[in-house]
Amino acid sequence: MGDIELKLSSWRTRVRFLRRLAGVFSVLVILLAAGVLVFGWIFGFSAALRLDPNLAGMAVSTSVGLLGCALCILSDTVFPPALRPGLRRRFHGPVALFLLGIALADLIVLSFSPGRGLDQVLFDFAGRRGNIYMSPATAICLALAAGCLLAARYGGRFVGGNLYGVLALSGLFLTVLALTGYAFDSAALYEVFAYSAMALHTAAGFFLVFLGLLLSRPSAGWMRVVVGPGAGSGTLRRTLPCVIVGPFVFCGLTLFAVDAGLINANFRLSILAISAAAGLSVLLFWSALRENADARHLVETNRQLRQALSDRDILLKEVYHRVKNNLQFIDAMLALECEDRVTGEVVACESIQQELANRLARIRARVHALGLVHQHLIAARDLATLNLKGFLDELCANQAKGAGFDKRALRVETKIAPIKVDLDRAIPIGLMVTELLSNAAKHGFPDGRAGSILVSAAPLSENAISLSISDDGVGGDSAIAGSAGIEEFAEGEGRVGSMILRSLAAQLGAVMNIDDRNGMRVELTIPLTTV
Repeated sequence: MGDIELKLSSWRTRVRFLRRLAGVFSVLVILLAAGVLVFGWIFGFSAALRLDPNLAGMAVSTSVGLLGCALCILSDTVFPPALRPGLRRRFHGPVALFLLGIALADLIVLSFSPGRGLDQVLFDFAGRRGNIYMSPATAICLALAAGCLLAARYGGRFVGGNLYGVLALSGLFLTVLALTGYAFDSAALYEVFAYSAMALHTAAGFFLVFLGLLLSRPSAGWMRVVVGPGAGSGTLRRTLPCVIVGPFVFCGLTLFAVDAGLINANFRLSILAISAAAGLSVLLFWSALRENADARHLVETNRQLRQALSDRDILLKEVYHRVKNNLQFIDAMLALECEDRVTGEVVACESIQQELANRLARIRARVHALGLVHQHLIAARDLATLNLKGFLDELCANQAKGAGFDKRALRVETKIAPIKVDLDRAIPIGLMVTELLSNAAKHGFPDGRAGSILVSAAPLSENAISLSISDDGVGGDSAIAGSAGIEEFAEGEGRVGSMILRSLAAQLGAVMNIDDRNGMRVELTIPLTTV
């Protein structure tokens, strides 16, 4: 349990850290986009538009798009969880639709007039700023970011609930391609029409936007696999950085070697393939070693748990055994009291003495019921539950034998279904059956009358059972006579048996129904779950 709580605590800490990191990324994007808008487009500093005179610049529409995306991410990480649904509905939704409209409009303009984007249609530019427009790749990235915001707004109900993650990862892939092109050969990147006008800081800005979108919702889409507490997530976190960074390192080293004349340019693909295979092999071996170590730890933990479970079973059996012995000792002392004939000044009336003996006998029956519960628990494979059928069958047989039912021509029949009950319900059920059997024998068959008592139990549903004790005795007649039967259950009576039954029924959360026509029938509906 400690390891599980530790993993969950680490997972929560990781989620909070990632959300804060998403907020930091959104602040960086806001500063970037606002800086380009203010210093580049308002005050005319060309260095803010183009990081290098030979590189593409960031358009006005691109700056607005980045600013809108970053504000949505920042608000989603700053405001408390209770306010986020309303915020997404009132702010994120309209902003996402606006940004999606900008992206689609730019793609439509570019489809009719390549090299002339939405900015050229809306604004009148002159000089070097006239050829700065939102490239197709930038428009697609903006549309994907807007789609993420809309997916968050509507709960990501598409693509199995992973639409948010699919869109964010797609945008991240497009920006990584652009950054890779800038890292190795920007001229080659511009030869691809989709990236022909995508600025370096545009690619970096959208890279941070998509990272922020993923990190702001760690439990959405595939991010929950990356940050989750499972063993597979741990392996993924260990290997993913190497898989992502490794190819860039290999490519950079290969290009450096070619430029330095260390290897032939035609041989670089082979070098890359061999290096990538070697790196992945090392990564796989390292991951296998970690998995083997985790497996050994799991085996050892399971062994310790099995040992602890075995020790717990032994301890419980010892406890049940000691409780049973103590109850048998109490029963033996009560038996001695029943056999002791009190005479003289203490008890002068034989009828009073017989009544005391009867009361002690009923107490013995209750103690025996408690002991029988623990006896069955000792023999059970599962020390927390027992089989109601075996328990009640033995309880009824023992009580019939102890009370001499055969001498009175009374027959006890049982019809018990094999139902599993826990200790908290077995004890009250046993005591109630003991009380009701004693009551039926005492009041239902006066003057040595013969008859039968039926104890039955059956499941009503997965969470409730029906328990009934019925007899073919005198029923309501003796109750009207004021000596037996239903009088035992009257609310106004202060009898011990009645109080015990009401207390046990309340403890079980049971509903008790009594029918005194054609004998006496007491039916209990007992829930098997805590009420």
